[in-house]
Amino acid sequence: MDIDNDEELYGAGFPLIEKLKLLAEWAPLLSRLQAVGNAETPHERAVAVVKTAQWAAGKSMTELDDEALGHFEAVLKTPEGKAFFDWIVGKVSG
Repeated sequence: MDIDNDEELYGAGFPLIEKLKLLAEWAPLLSRLQAVGNAETPHERAVAVVKTAQWAAGKSMTELDDEALGHFEAVLKTPEGKAFFDWIVGKVSG
């Protein structure tokens, strides 16, 4: 691993104004990650993770991931989706 090249890849060599722009652009991700950490139940955490993934997917030029995550969130929010999720968690943590 070449640390100098990795730092450049992730913006370490950017001018300060570019670093601030990058931080401002990605700051919403931090609040979404905080929502994941603050979730009280596994189901709430799963919904928060999907919302975080949706935000990140919105940064891509691909619509398929946006649509798929939107459908997944919609299913998770239904009573049946929650029951299915709780069943899966019960089987896994069993």
